[in-house]
Amino acid sequence: MDLVKSIRLAIIAIATASSASAQSLPGGFVYLRDIDPSIIQDIRYASANNFIGRPMSGYGAGECVVKREVGLRLKTVQQDLAAQNLSLKMFDCYRPARASLDMVKWSQNGRETAAERRYNPKIPKTELFRLGYIASRSQHSTGAALDLTLVDLKADNSAKPDPSKTYADCTAPVEARIPEGSVDMGTGYDCTDAKGHTAAPSITADQRAWRKRLLAAMAKQGFVNYSKEWWHFSLPGAGGAAYDFPIQPRRN
Repeated sequence: MDLVKSIRLAIIAIATASSASAQSLPGGFVYLRDIDPSIIQDIRYASANNFIGRPMSGYGAGECVVKREVGLRLKTVQQDLAAQNLSLKMFDCYRPARASLDMVKWSQNGRETAAERRYNPKIPKTELFRLGYIASRSQHSTGAALDLTLVDLKADNSAKPDPSKTYADCTAPVEARIPEGSVDMGTGYDCTDAKGHTAAPSITADQRAWRKRLLAAMAKQGFVNYSKEWWHFSLPGAGGAAYDFPIQPRRN
């Protein structure tokens, strides 16, 4: 049985929830904006600004959805950071299981564009699953895993990606990479490279200090980092079943 077919069958077996209205969520899930609207959100898989180059399946809105306990702990992290003129920025939160199937299909489509190579400059995309950079069954689908970074609120964070511009790959100096409006962690988000490993020795002292600051802030509330991705954190015990409900726009 090929990988796409096996993942599709797994998704059928995953606990799903109906979303008949625009704001229907399964029990225990919340919009992070309802817990703490001060946390910045840049949900990349709801846009074209990601390694696939288009919105992924199931991302009907750029909203961070999490388990309630996760959201409450993020609120406490944010309160601690606010005293330092810093903020969290969310790149991905709950991820519909169908988006993982989207990633599998992308990895097997036989093409590798220059734009895609910006995210994995040294590793063929067919190898990303085997090496643990992308999971066919993601903890994100439980609502207990997050991709995030820090924003210096005193800095100029106004630069936005320009679709007409050719950017350097994710390991390049920050001024040459796609702008993310956040502190310089040494690589861009979703950089599948050894330099993106949390303890990578090849980054500068300042970049290492920012990573340690993020790790400390998250660890204080019980979040655990994934060693191959400085941006990925999860809350042990807060997960459970994986879900495949689509992310819908949040009603005000």
